[in-house]
Amino acid sequence: MLETLLRGGFMMVPIILGSVFALAIIIERFWTLQRSRIFPDPFLIRMDEMMKSGRKAEALSACRENESTIARIMTAGLENADRPRAEVHESLQLAGRKETSFLSRWIGALGAIAAMEPLMGLLGTVLGLIEAFKEVEKLKVVGNPSVVASGVWQALITTAAGLMIAIPTYAFYRYFRSKVSGMVMEMEQSAFSMLQQMSRATPDSAQEEDN
Repeated sequence: MLETLLRGGFMMVPIILGSVFALAIIIERFWTLQRSRIFPDPFLIRMDEMMKSGRKAEALSACRENESTIARIMTAGLENADRPRAEVHESLQLAGRKETSFLSRWIGALGAIAAMEPLMGLLGTVLGLIEAFKEVEKLKVVGNPSVVASGVWQALITTAAGLMIAIPTYAFYRYFRSKVSGMVMEMEQSAFSMLQQMSRATPDSAQEEDN
């Protein structure tokens, strides 16, 4: 198999490098986009309890200590909790866009690799065919189809390799885009839910006065 790939010519080098980069991105995205790193359930349950009881200062401290994506968004909302509702809403949206950019990191590169692999394979095939027909012209063996066939099948190796890499890469690209889109929607819902709880919760200051 390796020997066959090597016969594809120098264009196999960028094609193989593209596959290595694609694999690295796929592994990194699977690690980064784990649900436990974005929406840790123990943290969300704890936040829900604190917000319902009006312990905003404690909730803000817990958000700052947590390294999850949703915690950073909630931090932005809690830090602006004393401002008008519109400003709190805007701060949540800004934080959400920032985190969305982080979640989408490298996914665009994965799509670019999926698009470029077949093109590099096609270029390798065209260059290989050119070399094959140059050999035919040099040897003047037009009547011998085996000479042409040998050059053609070697030239087609790059196209096959490019497609074999591009198809799964594109599938993962679409999967990660869909996953990020779903996570963004869930983050927005969680943030707006927190906003509603904040508006209903009793402020910390009021609790202190009652004491």
